[in-house]
Amino acid sequence: MKKCSFFLLALASACLLAACHQQAVAVPSSPDEPDKNLSTHAPAGQSLASFSYEEDAAIYKAGDPGVKTTGFVNVDIFPMEDQNAAVERAKNECTIEYNTTSEYYDAHADMWRIDFFTAAVVQNEDDIWTVAGNCQSVYMNSDGITQLIVYGE
Repeated sequence: MKKCSFFLLALASACLLAACHQQAVAVPSSPDEPDKNLSTHAPAGQSLASFSYEEDAAIYKAGDPGVKTTGFVNVDIFPMEDQNAAVERAKNECTIEYNTTSEYYDAHADMWRIDFFTAAVVQNEDDIWTVAGNCQSVYMNSDGITQLIVYGE
């Protein structure tokens, strides 16, 4: 039962991430299987999904609702050593309450995307659901300078 519950929770979490950003693919790899999307910026033992900053930037335009392209906090150089540093730096831009983050790296563009969102697990006798709330994505270059913020639900 616990294995089934864990599987359902993992599946629901993957769906939650897809709902927050439909263009992203963030499927965690198993510990025994190497992840082809891992970045050299990922610390040992942590998986880091990839994304395409070019594709994301093409979707979100200045002036669109929920898209911020100027007025950032992170405007000075602070090189990102790894995903933990990227999360800490992105927190400077986060304006929502959250309890979960997801980290992505685009090696081609040398860009980070940190998603902040609220997630809750609801369970009754037969089912487990993951419920998503607010979502905010912070895009930063490898120098820690914010390039784009996208707000969503």
